[in-house]
Amino acid sequence: MLLSLRHVNPQLHLGVREARGLAEVAGEWIRRGVSAAELRRALISELPRDGVRSAVGFLRHRLVQKLPAPVAAPAPPVAPPPVRQFVVCEGEGEEHVFRPVGDETLCGPCAREANRVYWAARRAEMENEPDPLPWRERIAAITEGEQGRERGADAGPPAVLAATLRDAATGS
Repeated sequence: MLLSLRHVNPQLHLGVREARGLAEVAGEWIRRGVSAAELRRALISELPRDGVRSAVGFLRHRLVQKLPAPVAAPAPPVAPPPVRQFVVCEGEGEEHVFRPVGDETLCGPCAREANRVYWAARRAEMENEPDPLPWRERIAAITEGEQGRERGADAGPPAVLAATLRDAATGS
């Protein structure tokens, strides 16, 4: 690489003996993780305007002065977590074992089946509940309840108002 610098700029012409003298310092750049292209770019960029008097002296100065910081040693690899012991699945059907990831007691297929049963039951519950009142009917019921209390006919809040407050508290 050092001998090829003459093709970029004739002022950087080195002899073989001169290139061997600089090879140790250039090798330190490579050991520090710099590629040959990056090293070439560091050596040929921003040449002096009045020219280079001594290619060997100029390149040695560049190699020493622009030497990058040493690369930190890589961190030692972290050992993988130990393999967990088999656990008997608490799901329905034949007894079988699985290797848990956390503290689960159901294997994957049994957990999916339990979730499917749970959400099917929730869906059935939701389908059996009456539809919530539209907002206009809720407001009308509230205003009717306020008018009834003003007349003294109703001592407590109307059922619709209680349902509205319950729905607002639960986020429905």
